[in-house]
Amino acid sequence: MSQSVNKYILENKNKINQTFRNKFHLMPTLGWMNDPNGFVYYKGEYHLFYQYYPYDSVWGPMHWGHAKSKDLIHWEDLPVALEPGETYDADGCFSGSAIVVEDKLYLLYTGHYERNGERRETQCLAVSTDGIVFKKYEKNPVISEKQLQKYGDISDFRDPKVFYREGVFYTVVATKSETNLGRILLFESKDLFDWQFKSILLEGKKHQGIMWECPDLFELDNKDVLIMSPIEMERQGYAYYNINSTVAFVGEMDWNEGKFSVENYHEIDTGLDFYAPQTCQDDEGNRVMVAWMQMDVA
Repeated sequence: MSQSVNKYILENKNKINQTFRNKFHLMPTLGWMNDPNGFVYYKGEYHLFYQYYPYDSVWGPMHWGHAKSKDLIHWEDLPVALEPGETYDADGCFSGSAIVVEDKLYLLYTGHYERNGERRETQCLAVSTDGIVFKKYEKNPVISEKQLQKYGDISDFRDPKVFYREGVFYTVVATKSETNLGRILLFESKDLFDWQFKSILLEGKKHQGIMWECPDLFELDNKDVLIMSPIEMERQGYAYYNINSTVAFVGEMDWNEGKFSVENYHEIDTGLDFYAPQTCQDDEGNRVMVAWMQMDVA
């Protein structure tokens, strides 16, 4: 991690007009933010990363901003955790998640490359021993065309959410089918470094959107819940689609087959000011959700 981006933030933070800054919601010191990433409870505090472009208040090559909190209200800004620069993430460190293993904090994120008409999105790993300074894995990406095979589109293959279950690490990753239907893939690993394709977890129907972004899979009240943010999902009961929304599919996982059986689904929010949600569990087992609230100023 270069120190130039953090130096830039320190040198320019006092130049920002503070008039309209939120007092309750987390905001970056300066620049642009979008999706929450890597939401995790680590060493007695909540750590929240986010898609971040520090050099202007517009979307740009994505970094990972970083903050922590004891109560989800009062936040402490931390140095930028990830910035683009390697071949596999030259055009952005896109969304992902975090997991704690043996007191280390691991980030699984999408490396974005888009040059000369070629676009590739692969899944990459970074690790920290203190929760502040992160080192990218020297053999990144850990999930690429080799693991994706024929099951998705490498140009739309992103937003890994990692979790641990019964001795195995899993991640759900968003992609789409050959006919532009939302599709969630499941990968598995014994060590976070060596990943294998497990299954097509769930695929959408025509009215359920052309891409399912930012999936998250967890158990809640004895049901399995898969949340994601569909693009262009038709509104139930209406004759038009919603460009960006957030949906919960409720049902049951078959872990042997890696398949999700849907009992019902509903919108959590119609978007766009509640998008790309991510959950984590604290030390008491509470499931907490955060999402991106967009602000457009004319």
